Amino acid sequence: MKKVRFWLLITVYLLLAFADGALTYINTPDLSLEGNPLVAKLGLGWGALAIANVAFFALFFTTSYYSFFKYKTVFTDETKYTRYCSQITFDRPDMFWKGFILFPKHWKPFIAAFGFCILPAAIIARLIVVLEWLAITFDIAGRYQYYYFKNTYCFGRLDVLSGTIVVIAGMFYWFYIEYKKQLVCTTAE
Repeated sequence: MKKVRFWLLITVYLLLAFADGALTYINTPDLSLEGNPLVAKLGLGWGALAIANVAFFALFFTTSYYSFFKYKTVFTDETKYTRYCSQITFDRPDMFWKGFILFPKHWKPFIAAFGFCILPAAIIARLIVVLEWLAITFDIAGRYQYYYFKNTYCFGRLDVLSGTIVVIAGMFYWFYIEYKKQLVCTTAE
């Protein structure tokens, strides 16, 4: 089941990435409507977008592969969620809230948690971008109104905002899943 879920997420992400690229090219071959900071702020072109997309895909693929297939659940004697999370990342059960500003002693749980939620977050973000491009393609909101809406700080980059929320919530959820696994094994003994 893990293998099917992993490859399904990879496939959906790649399809949305290609749709995003195609719709970007159709609507703005000169990238004048592109909201990506590499283009909008730094003035880079298609090459930078391609390199960034390949680099992000490599990061998503690698961390997700690790999370789905390589990570092994860490078992402790902790019976509270916060203490368990703190124990597997800092070797101390009292570091949960302090841990948000410190570097963990063990990175593997963070990498696995990130890999667990980054593909769904990236899919949601890409879906939002594709829907935005479709709105421009079919002139649903008006090209110039949409361009203004997309580049305002309040509502623009809805893709980034939604992806960030999914990653944060997904990481907490991943740690909860791992905590429940170890709880079941601890109480079964």
